[in-house]
Amino acid sequence: MPAPNAAPTSAAALQRADLPAKLRWYYARLFPIELITRWLRYGSDSTLAHREISFTLAGDIYLRWKSFGDKAAFLEELHAKRPVKIDIGAVYNNEPCKKHSIGAPFTPSQKELVFDIDMTDYEDVMAAATANMSPTDVCDNNWEYMAAAVEVIDTALREDFGFKIIMWVYSGRRGVHCWVADQRARFMSNEQRSAVADFLHVRFEGRENRGRRQMEVTHPMHPSLRRARTICEPVFRKMLRKQALLDGEKAICDMLELISNAVVRAEIREKVVRMRGDADEVWERIEKEVGKAARNEFGMRAMADYMVLRYTYPRLDVNVSREMNHLLKAPFCVHPKTGRVCVPFRAAEAARFRPGEMAPVLDGLLNEIDGGGGGEMSAKLEEGVRVLEEFVKGCEMEVREKARLNKLDQVDRRNVMELMKD
Repeated sequence: MPAPNAAPTSAAALQRADLPAKLRWYYARLFPIELITRWLRYGSDSTLAHREISFTLAGDIYLRWKSFGDKAAFLEELHAKRPVKIDIGAVYNNEPCKKHSIGAPFTPSQKELVFDIDMTDYEDVMAAATANMSPTDVCDNNWEYMAAAVEVIDTALREDFGFKIIMWVYSGRRGVHCWVADQRARFMSNEQRSAVADFLHVRFEGRENRGRRQMEVTHPMHPSLRRARTICEPVFRKMLRKQALLDGEKAICDMLELISNAVVRAEIREKVVRMRGDADEVWERIEKEVGKAARNEFGMRAMADYMVLRYTYPRLDVNVSREMNHLLKAPFCVHPKTGRVCVPFRAAEAARFRPGEMAPVLDGLLNEIDGGGGGEMSAKLEEGVRVLEEFVKGCEMEVREKARLNKLDQVDRRNVMELMKD
């Protein structure tokens, strides 16, 4: 007779089990604990031991200030607690698990620079087309917004800031997370993190500042925004058609509301609403009329650019990026509401990534148990693991290179000292 707390072992039994039981199997069999701990240690057991990990258990029970000295301790706690969510925090000057038992100051020393982009923040530009969709359907059917966001932010991080070790992760429901692991990024102060986030963040009129026009898109445009505009333009054109953003007088008037000059807005409206062309033709006419108005009014020169970016530029949750002690969901968590695994993907493949097709689902992975794995869901998970491995190898390579340069520096200093003695 099996023990009362024994985990189900067959696919049929697991399918009937509750989420914690399924997660116990998942953490034991599929969660890439080896790669996760290799990443978080950055070549040092002390770094891993001083890293904060938090668990969210079924019933919204939140356990913060956990830390683990090695892979075995981490895995043992995963098996015991079966968290529905794992969050990764900063590396502290003391072990987080001892936070409440020591009197010494407790301060963060390093953490990856992170970004969080959620489809919820795009609702004001796509609400009419997604009113009856579930959150996952919204994300699956409008992934173009996320793909553009990934390309814009990834390109800026690499070209404007020189970062190289970057991982993008599907959040499991309707967004993406970004981890920048270059040593220079990990040791940035909160002020430096805020500066990077503010550089990448463009404020538009929205729910948080309704009634106040934000014109951070100016003429001439900053080179970073000009590059973003080039990336976003094809997505904007596609969404005009896909979401019927210029179909009918009301839709046209809604977009023209972005034009701050009421006289110009009315003139363009009169010319455009009578058109019988498709969305591309209507937009090209709007763009042409805005260009004409810009000859006499300097404030109109960036208006077409503003409209494109207003609909498609990445909408960052900047508060996630500003503070070193802000936690972010770990890769390979299983989202409790969708069952989807939060898999990493390559930025270069963001446009081809489709969550509904490429993110493995926990129940699908369970179905493949009796067949010994190797099915479609397992293949999707393995691809995510390969992306994580590429990221971890990049982290480890930088650590080794820094160590090599430090040794060379020490040798050079000793040689200088010897020369000075002579």
